[in-house]
Amino acid sequence: MKHRLFSYGLVGITLFLFAAIGAFNYVIDPYGYNHAFPLKINAKKRVQNERQDKFTLLSKYPHVESFIFGSSRALRLNPDIVTSITKDETLNMAFCSASEDEYYLYIKYLVETRKVKTLIIGIDLFAYADAYQSNDTLPASLLAYYHLENTPQMSSYLNYDTLKDSLKTVQVNIKAIPSLNEYYTPHGQNIRIEYLKAAENQTTLKSYTYKNVIEKPPFWHIQKDKLSQERLNQLKEIKKLCDQKGIRLYLFMNPLWIKQITMKQNKFFLQKALLKYIVTTVQPVWDYNAITAINTDPYAYEDQFHFSCKTGDSILSEVIGSKASIAKYSGTYVTPQNLEAYLDQVDQNLRMYLKKAH
Repeated sequence: MKHRLFSYGLVGITLFLFAAIGAFNYVIDPYGYNHAFPLKINAKKRVQNERQDKFTLLSKYPHVESFIFGSSRALRLNPDIVTSITKDETLNMAFCSASEDEYYLYIKYLVETRKVKTLIIGIDLFAYADAYQSNDTLPASLLAYYHLENTPQMSSYLNYDTLKDSLKTVQVNIKAIPSLNEYYTPHGQNIRIEYLKAAENQTTLKSYTYKNVIEKPPFWHIQKDKLSQERLNQLKEIKKLCDQKGIRLYLFMNPLWIKQITMKQNKFFLQKALLKYIVTTVQPVWDYNAITAINTDPYAYEDQFHFSCKTGDSILSEVIGSKASIAKYSGTYVTPQNLEAYLDQVDQNLRMYLKKAH
């Protein structure tokens, strides 16, 4: 009897906490989903709405015809590197936690409303994973263009990430906090000031890298071991649009830190499946996950998830200009002809790394 009462009590407390978190997130509304409770503590939504900011960036540069898309990883890519190679002014249109269906809408909008010469997409596994959903809100103007409405699932209000952003929203509205951690260049690249300061000398960089790359636990943004066919089809549609309009399309697989590749709850098999699908059904792609220096050198990264801006410069130099600015960070251009041999080499390199590590 006592055990049953304890179980009922535990279930009751859990349900109460979920309800309290959901109600708090709904009232604070950190992503501007419902606007149901206009209060002083939620007047400003989060610290930054990157999706809206990047859409606004388009209106500031109506003449630009070259664009970079992707997640917070792609935010580290300097569009001025592309400009220096192609002579075409370029914007970084990436935003945090981007799913493929989000930037698909941006790309389709661009192709339908202006001339586009070049598209560069940094591929993330989570962006094509089944059931993955970002919590942020797309710009009202973009939704209106497609006659869409912002209809979030109730689960959006019940998760921990939304709670963190709700607390951040309250904090920002109670006390103005200057943004000292990062800034955006005029063309949309995100630069983390803390990392830049640490990189000023080897001692601080070593300490920063140990704390933020080596010691931090890795993670995957994946709920199911399955790719979304809808998102894969949208990438194929992007390729079709580019072929029809004569747009240069560059694709590359974002490099992963070795601890993410080798962690226990591993999704690297799905990463390789995504690579294989893109190469065989869309187009050749640059890959940066052959267990080489770009995966194993902690100084290639700002944290356990994001490569550094310098690494990003090297990737763009190779993807657009065919030569990596950091030779040891070079990738492989994977085609249908070399795909199987390349995947075999990746597996062999991984086995060798694990053998040495143990």
